[in-house]
Amino acid sequence: MFDVTVIIAAWQADDTIDRSIAAALGQIGVRCQILVIDDASTDGLRERLSQRSDVRLAVLPANGGPAAARNRGLELAQGTWVAVLDADDTMRPDRLRNMIDEADRLNADALLGNFVRVDENGREIEATPFLQIGQFETQSPLTLEQYVSYNQVQPTKPSLGYLKPLIRRSFLIDHKLRYNESLRNGEDCHLIFSLLAAGARAFVSDNPDYLYTVRTGSISHRANPEHIFALIAADKEFVNQFSDQLSPETKHLFRTRSKSLLRLVHSEQIMSSLKNRKPAQALTLALQHPSAIRRVVRQLYESVGKRIGVRS
Repeated sequence: MFDVTVIIAAWQADDTIDRSIAAALGQIGVRCQILVIDDASTDGLRERLSQRSDVRLAVLPANGGPAAARNRGLELAQGTWVAVLDADDTMRPDRLRNMIDEADRLNADALLGNFVRVDENGREIEATPFLQIGQFETQSPLTLEQYVSYNQVQPTKPSLGYLKPLIRRSFLIDHKLRYNESLRNGEDCHLIFSLLAAGARAFVSDNPDYLYTVRTGSISHRANPEHIFALIAADKEFVNQFSDQLSPETKHLFRTRSKSLLRLVHSEQIMSSLKNRKPAQALTLALQHPSAIRRVVRQLYESVGKRIGVRS
């Protein structure tokens, strides 16, 4: 019997996944089942990992995204708990033992773990973790309203959807919960929406023991508008499904979140036009969506600042 199943969804991750697997295998004080779900990679990952006996490899027949890969992992999981680990991230050796102990103490169904950003060599690149110690209440269970309020796509407020969860597998089975496979990002956040709607006792841990890797060149990465539109549609579907049990404030927060996501889409479209040297198109979009201008200005400022930092 495994204490925890670690699900690593992998796509074109042959150059990073060994570190992630090593971090999972190096967890102390727990019996881990390590599942690598290859999301139809073409980089040799499948052939190489199939030779290993210390991990279980499953292969999707076609690329389905991280949600589909993690759902396959849930089908194969045997641990009392389930944890997710991205294929280019790592974690401190005592992370899962500490999280399980904390979850048991709190009688939790899920525990959302804090993280620190690191470079590809594992060096911390920021002075503080994502959630500062003491910034968030950790001894009281989250409500759905609280969780939605902390997933508003606001640069001044941390989005709890970024936190990597530890989830009691029996709760997922009893309530028939799975990842939403229409999503290519925000899938963890939406699973927690469903957990809370099903009555889960979920807590936040501010211990920064997950190491989120910021890869070289990632500052130029932009969100895919199609993925954001899918997230907006999933939010709407969720509200419709649970409308009778959502408070008026929670519904209002979802409407506010939808508007913020739309501003994100519009700002990404403007940024894409600028990147492709189409200033006239960018100006037209800015005039059509003036609420996105502030985000665009901030993104340009941050991008310039990062590039200067890289070159200096």
